[in-house]
Amino acid sequence: MPVFVYEAKNLQGITVRGKIDAVDMNALTTSLREKNYFPVKIKPYSNAMNIDFNDYKKLTLKDISIFCRQFAVIISAGISIVKALEIVKEQTENIKLKKILNFIYDDVQKGKSLSEAMGEHKDIPSMLVNMITVGETSGTLDKILNTMAAYYDKEYKQQQKIKQALTYPAVISIFAIVVVTMLVTKVVPIFTNMISSLGGQVPMPTRIVMGISDFIKTKGLFVLALIIFSAVLLKYLSNNKANKLKSDKYLMKIPIFGPIYKKIITARFARTFGILMGSGVPLIECIDICADVLESKTVYDIMMSLKEEVKKGAGLGETLESRKIFPIMLTQMMKIGEESGSLDNILKKTAEFYDTEVETATAQLTSLIEPAIIILLSVIVGFIILSIILPVFSMYNSFS
Repeated sequence: MPVFVYEAKNLQGITVRGKIDAVDMNALTTSLREKNYFPVKIKPYSNAMNIDFNDYKKLTLKDISIFCRQFAVIISAGISIVKALEIVKEQTENIKLKKILNFIYDDVQKGKSLSEAMGEHKDIPSMLVNMITVGETSGTLDKILNTMAAYYDKEYKQQQKIKQALTYPAVISIFAIVVVTMLVTKVVPIFTNMISSLGGQVPMPTRIVMGISDFIKTKGLFVLALIIFSAVLLKYLSNNKANKLKSDKYLMKIPIFGPIYKKIITARFARTFGILMGSGVPLIECIDICADVLESKTVYDIMMSLKEEVKKGAGLGETLESRKIFPIMLTQMMKIGEESGSLDNILKKTAEFYDTEVETATAQLTSLIEPAIIILLSVIVGFIILSIILPVFSMYNSFS
C-alpha cells in the first residue's frame, strides 16, 4: 500500500503533519476529514524526502520526563489515550519526539496498544515501554507515567550535576591551551629572533620552546584536524550501545573515576529496580529490564548469571553480594528489604543515598582538578617565561 506524507489543520487551526498508508490520495483525504483534519498538502512519501538532521539527535531524559508528566496529567483527567496523544504531540517542542508521537498516534488509531506502538521506536527507552505495558494491564497508566516522569527527572538531574561539575575544569583547560599556544607561536618567536639576530646564545629551554613553536606553526592545523576527527569518532563510538557495553569494564578500573562510575551504576540500579518492584513487575522480569537499562556489560553479565539462581529460590541480595559488583551496603539493604517485604522502598532510599555520594564525589574531584590545572598551567607559563628571560640574561652577560 502506498505511503503518503500530509500536512493538515485541525478544528483549532493547528497544523498537523504525519505519514500514513492509504490506497490513494482520495482515500487519505477522506480518512483525514473523518478525524476532523482538513488537508493542506498531500504527496507520496519517498526515502529521499526523509533526510532530517533531527533524526540523528537523541531524545534527552528531560524530553522523556516532560512527555511522561504531560501525558499523565491528561490521562488522569479522563481523556482517552488517542486524544491525549493528539494533545501532547501538539504541545511537544522537540521536533524528533513530535515526529515519533505522530507515528505512535497513527498506530494507536489503527488499533495498536500504546506500549506496542511505542515499542516500535528505538528512541523510546525499553523500560518506559515495559512500564506502560504494566500500566495498561493494571489500569494504573497515569500513576505509572507519573512514576516514570519522576524517575527520568532524577536521572536527568544526576547527568546535569556531573556535567556542571566538569564544565569549569574543561573551560579552564581550553583557555589554558589557547593562551599557551598564543605565547609559544606569537610572543616567544619575537624574542628568539631578536636574540638570534644579535648573535646571542640560545639556551636549552628556549630551543625547546622554539621547537614546539615551529611544530605548531607547521603541523598545528593537522594536529587540530586530528583532534577534531578523534573527538567526533569518539562521540560516534560512545553513542553506539555495543561500544558502551564493551568500554564499561575499563571505566570501572580507571583510578579516581572508576569508583565514581560504580556509584553512578549503583544509584541507577537501586532506583530502577525499586521502581520496577514497586510497580508490580515480576522479579525475573525486573532483572531482565534492569540489566538492559543500565547499559553496563559487567552488570548485564552478572544479572544474567544470577537469574537462574533466583529462579531456584535464592535471595537476590545474597546472590548479588556473592558477585561483589555492588557495594556491601546495597546488598545488605536488599537482604533487609527482602526479609521485611519492603524491597522497593529500601531500594529507593538507597538510590537517594548513592545519588548524594555521586554528587559529593564529583564535587571533590572538581576541587582536586581545578588546582591541578592551575599548577600545571603555572609550570608551563613559568617555563615559557624562563625561555624568554634566559637569553636576555645571556646577552647581558656577554655585553658586560
